[in-house]
Amino acid sequence: MHDHQESRPKSSSTTLVAVVIALIVIGAIYFFISDSKDPVTQPVTTSPVTPTPQAPVEQPAVTPQPEVVYEAPQPIEEVEPLPLLNESDTPVLDALRGLRGDSLLALIVPQEVIRKFVLAVNGVAEGKVVNEYRPLVSPPPPFIPETFTVTVEGSAVEQQRIALANYARYETYVNNLALLDMDTVAAIYRRFYPLLEEAFKELGLKKSNFHSVLIAAIDNVLAAPDVQGEVLLIQPKVFYQYADPVLEKMPQTHKLMVRMGPENARSVKASLRQLRARLLSQ
Repeated sequence: MHDHQESRPKSSSTTLVAVVIALIVIGAIYFFISDSKDPVTQPVTTSPVTPTPQAPVEQPAVTPQPEVVYEAPQPIEEVEPLPLLNESDTPVLDALRGLRGDSLLALIVPQEVIRKFVLAVNGVAEGKVVNEYRPLVSPPPPFIPETFTVTVEGSAVEQQRIALANYARYETYVNNLALLDMDTVAAIYRRFYPLLEEAFKELGLKKSNFHSVLIAAIDNVLAAPDVQGEVLLIQPKVFYQYADPVLEKMPQTHKLMVRMGPENARSVKASLRQLRARLLSQ
């Protein structure tokens, strides 16, 4: 994608395992939104129904917040040189296979691995979904809704909700994140930060550094509301929307946190809180 004049020797598989772990953590912020195909559709008038009660959700703020700048990790003495960014895919994927086998390798889109993670994290920091340049594959099978019947004023009315089976689609991703040692990840992140910053600078954004964007992405996920109970849906056209207009107006990242289910969302937030604390204590 980009030409570089300087060349650096490739690191060994042992060192590249560290790169992979760091990328997995960064990409984990993004994994739950990788199956989104939800463009905003025009609102329609629907017949009044009495929805199943669910926890109230506060109206999200719509005013963009100024960037909070965090000092980038200080460089440390390199044990081994980092690979060239343009040549990092094969060694990273080889290391990934050695780390967790083909099951984990199957979750990664194998081209432009580092650049895709950086772009995805920047999108999450802005509350947006990146669909066409995503780093991880979509959770199979497709999104699972469920139709059920309620009685309203003596009449049977069909409604739709997110099926419990849909939440299981995300368990592989959630478990991979939960099993990582965040102290080790934070140390590895600092070790390989220059490669991530290089990919970030290529984007040409008016932002301070990738470290600040990563913290903002984590904060965006942590700010997603904890929605309990059934999540009702409507289908005015082809795509589903949340029946609750407050949920439907949330940022894309928050809407999709709801899609993964409350238990998965709690696990992801717990892992990201640990990671955030480690990253800011360096």
